[in-house]
Amino acid sequence: KIVEMGASLAKQGGSSLFLYTALISINLAVLNALPLPLLDGGQFLLLLIEGLRGRPLPEKFQLAFMQSGFVFLVGLSVVLIVKDTSQLAAVQQLLGR
Repeated sequence: KIVEMGASLAKQGGSSLFLYTALISINLAVLNALPLPLLDGGQFLLLLIEGLRGRPLPEKFQLAFMQSGFVFLVGLSVVLIVKDTSQLAAVQQLLGR
Protein backbone atom coordinates (compact mmCIF):
# COMPACT_ATOMS: atom_id res chain seq x y z
CA LYS A 1 0.00 0.00 0.00
CA ILE A 2 2.82 2.42 0.81
CA VAL A 3 4.45 1.99 -2.59
CA GLU A 4 1.15 2.26 -4.45
CA MET A 5 0.23 5.40 -2.52
CA GLY A 6 3.64 6.93 -3.22
CA ALA A 7 3.36 6.16 -6.92
CA SER A 8 -0.13 7.66 -7.04
CA LEU A 9 1.03 10.83 -5.28
CA ALA A 10 4.08 11.12 -7.54
CA LYS A 11 1.74 11.31 -10.52
CA GLN A 12 -0.20 14.14 -8.85
CA GLY A 13 2.84 16.30 -8.30
CA GLY A 14 5.90 16.91 -6.21
CA SER A 15 4.25 18.66 -3.28
CA SER A 16 1.92 15.73 -2.54
CA LEU A 17 4.81 13.28 -2.66
CA PHE A 18 6.92 15.56 -0.46
CA LEU A 19 4.20 15.72 2.21
CA TYR A 20 3.76 11.95 2.05
CA THR A 21 7.47 11.29 2.53
CA ALA A 22 7.52 13.81 5.40
CA LEU A 23 4.67 11.90 7.06
CA ILE A 24 6.56 8.62 6.67
CA SER A 25 9.67 10.24 8.16
CA ILE A 26 7.74 11.52 11.18
CA ASN A 27 6.19 8.07 11.69
CA LEU A 28 9.65 6.48 11.64
CA ALA A 29 10.91 9.00 14.19
CA VAL A 30 8.02 8.20 16.53
CA LEU A 31 8.55 4.45 16.12
CA ASN A 32 12.27 4.88 16.77
CA ALA A 33 11.48 6.55 20.10
CA LEU A 34 9.46 3.55 21.34
CA PRO A 35 11.19 1.69 24.18
CA LEU A 36 11.91 -1.39 22.07
CA PRO A 37 15.29 -3.11 22.15
CA LEU A 38 17.70 -2.00 19.42
CA LEU A 39 15.86 1.28 18.83
CA ASP A 40 16.84 4.63 20.35
CA GLY A 41 13.96 4.35 22.80
CA GLY A 42 15.36 1.01 23.97
CA GLN A 43 18.77 2.58 24.51
CA PHE A 44 17.12 5.35 26.51
CA LEU A 45 15.25 2.76 28.57
CA LEU A 46 18.49 0.96 29.42
CA LEU A 47 20.13 4.24 30.41
CA LEU A 48 17.12 5.15 32.54
CA ILE A 49 17.24 1.80 34.34
CA GLU A 50 20.98 2.19 34.91
CA GLY A 51 20.41 5.68 36.27
CA LEU A 52 17.72 4.50 38.66
CA ARG A 53 19.83 1.56 39.82
CA GLY A 54 22.94 3.67 40.19
CA ARG A 55 25.11 1.07 38.46
CA PRO A 56 25.44 -0.40 34.97
CA LEU A 57 23.32 -3.32 33.87
CA PRO A 58 25.17 -6.60 33.31
CA GLU A 59 26.56 -6.92 29.78
CA LYS A 60 24.82 -10.28 29.32
CA PHE A 61 21.46 -8.65 30.02
CA GLN A 62 22.15 -5.79 27.61
CA LEU A 63 23.25 -8.24 24.91
CA ALA A 64 20.15 -10.42 25.38
CA PHE A 65 17.95 -7.31 25.34
CA MET A 66 19.45 -6.11 22.05
CA GLN A 67 19.41 -9.55 20.44
CA SER A 68 15.74 -10.03 21.27
CA GLY A 69 14.99 -6.65 19.70
CA PHE A 70 16.96 -7.58 16.60
CA VAL A 71 15.07 -10.84 16.14
CA PHE A 72 11.73 -9.10 16.69
CA LEU A 73 12.46 -6.26 14.25
CA VAL A 74 13.84 -8.54 11.52
CA GLY A 75 10.82 -10.83 11.84
CA LEU A 76 8.41 -7.91 11.77
CA SER A 77 10.20 -6.41 8.76
CA VAL A 78 10.01 -9.65 6.79
CA VAL A 79 6.30 -10.07 7.54
CA LEU A 80 5.48 -6.49 6.55
CA ILE A 81 7.59 -6.55 3.38
CA VAL A 82 5.98 -9.79 2.20
CA LYS A 83 2.51 -8.48 3.06
CA ASP A 84 3.07 -5.15 1.31
CA THR A 85 4.71 -6.50 -1.82
CA SER A 86 2.18 -9.32 -2.23
CA GLN A 87 -0.56 -6.69 -2.54
CA LEU A 88 1.13 -4.81 -5.40
CA ALA A 89 -0.74 -5.03 -8.69
CA ALA A 90 2.42 -6.08 -10.56
CA VAL A 91 3.03 -8.95 -8.14
CA GLN A 92 -0.63 -9.96 -8.33
CA GLN A 93 -0.32 -10.20 -12.13
CA LEU A 94 2.85 -12.29 -11.86
CA LEU A 95 1.12 -14.67 -9.47
CA GLY A 96 -1.94 -14.85 -11.73
CA ARG A 97 -4.41 -13.58 -9.14
